[in-house]
Amino acid sequence: MGIFAILLLTVLVTLNPAAAHATGVKFSVNSSSQSDRSDHRSDSDRRGDHLHRRPPAVVIVPVPVYVSSPRCAVPGYWTYSWVPQNYVTSVWVPGYYNYDAVWVEGHYEPRAYTWGYYQPYWVPEGWTFC
Repeated sequence: MGIFAILLLTVLVTLNPAAAHATGVKFSVNSSSQSDRSDHRSDSDRRGDHLHRRPPAVVIVPVPVYVSSPRCAVPGYWTYSWVPQNYVTSVWVPGYYNYDAVWVEGHYEPRAYTWGYYQPYWVPEGWTFC
């Protein structure tokens, strides 16, 4: 509890030194002879024009700014998604001469084909950016 009282007095003296002199509060950190001599001034010197006040300390605390775009309710709707399909089949390739002028007999070879279709699906209602 004693530390709390000292901290409270420190804050009061720091924020308003004139109030500390007016109430007779003496706050000393170092008890050297230099500080003792400065405290022997009269009350008129303390309250007069010789009192130099410091402007209060200004503390600037940055506040985060949140920016959001408006949101709108969107009813549910149907949309489509592509569903790819692949299959492999054998295809007859007739005989031919290749680049080296060699005869290649006719034969079956596998060929892959790709196709697909659009699958409809329901998107439930929700929120979106306008």
